[in-house]
Amino acid sequence: MDILEKERIVRKNVLQIFKENFKAPYSEDEILNYTPSDVENTAPYYESILDIFFIEQEYLQSVKGCVKDTIKKVAELWHINPYAFGPWEESF
Repeated sequence: MDILEKERIVRKNVLQIFKENFKAPYSEDEILNYTPSDVENTAPYYESILDIFFIEQEYLQSVKGCVKDTIKKVAELWHINPYAFGPWEESF
């Protein structure tokens, strides 16, 4: 999977995590330029991102920042398991 495809997947998921954690009526463009550290409790937001993309806790500081920077960094750090397969694929 190339980096653009990974960024597309990460973007979709991070936007959803943001909406679930902050319950704010922002547009997607506003969310991409938003910096979650501007609010008090961002731990659940970042922990969700680390958990979903199997990123180690040691990289937490590198994924903090505005949402669009987080998406790029997570796409770089996210390693897809080559042995995993989707439910639409058959394993042999």
